[in-house]
Amino acid sequence: SPPSLLPRHRGSMTQFWAIFEGDAEAGVTCHRMVSDFDAGRILHRVAVPIAEDDTALSLHMKLATASEACFRHVIRLFFGGGLPEGTEWDVHEHRYHFRRVHKNGTIDPSWPDDQVDRFIRAMYFP
Repeated sequence: SPPSLLPRHRGSMTQFWAIFEGDAEAGVTCHRMVSDFDAGRILHRVAVPIAEDDTALSLHMKLATASEACFRHVIRLFFGGGLPEGTEWDVHEHRYHFRRVHKNGTIDPSWPDDQVDRFIRAMYFP
């Protein structure tokens, strides 16, 4: 289960991207496994709100609890009669975040103050 609400923020550093892009919520997604990363049919999602003072670390802690809830739900489905097919989505319509820090960790002086604040909070990651 990736720590993102697929199809948004596929890939790495999902807590960073959710905060940096100003998302109101983040979450985890349990999905079917396929050969491509974060591309399987969605089985279940659990969302958590992103507070104005959340950092990538505090969001990581929220997502740990959400991961457990998502997993428990899917396990109950599995043992209670089987998993649904899941919701299909077009992986090619959503970008993949690779494991690298945005702008090499440098603040862009052209960003507005709220973007700088989100960048700093997003850079405080596990």
